[in-house]
Amino acid sequence: MTAQTSTEIKKPILHVSCVPRKDTTLLKISFSQDEVGILYRVTSVLYNHGWDILEAVAETSNDGHVQDLFVIRSWTGGEMTESLLSQIRKDLYSLFYESLSVEAYLHSYSKDFILSRKVGDPEASLKLYNPISSDFTVMDLRMKDTPGILFQITEALYQLGIDIISFTANSHDGKIRDSFLLRTSVSGDKLDEKTLFPLLRSKLETFL
Repeated sequence: MTAQTSTEIKKPILHVSCVPRKDTTLLKISFSQDEVGILYRVTSVLYNHGWDILEAVAETSNDGHVQDLFVIRSWTGGEMTESLLSQIRKDLYSLFYESLSVEAYLHSYSKDFILSRKVGDPEASLKLYNPISSDFTVMDLRMKDTPGILFQITEALYQLGIDIISFTANSHDGKIRDSFLLRTSVSGDKLDEKTLFPLLRSKLETFL
């Protein structure tokens, strides 16, 4: 057995656990280093297994360790079993470590139609703004509650190089209000109002 050379790259450590609650489940996903597109991949897996994300918060320590916290709920009122958690862990491992693309993952379950699905909500409302007192861009989206919509949003943000720092969802009478704190993945700055705002709005409006 040879010693590991300095040129070898260690895979970031992935840890997945959950805490059952009364009507929801707290899902914890930890990485030993930050990774682009974490929420994009997580939403694809949870969508595939029939779970809504009601809230998500990303926490990054000074040494680059990332812990994402998700408040999730089954579409059918089911529980997060150890078997299901193990499958979610396995799916995430394939997406992060085995070069499996989200497109190929969804295709393997015959759910890749969502990649081009159009929700078609004429009452959907999208607001983007840069608060003076914040280092992040705020995005508010109001529309009908549709399974998988968060995945479609995270895919659009991922393709534009935009990070989601936190996300909350409020649902009432079949409508949802999703609020996001965003920043660019390269510089960590707010989104530019003259360039990224129009690109993001145009991207989202293709399926809203």
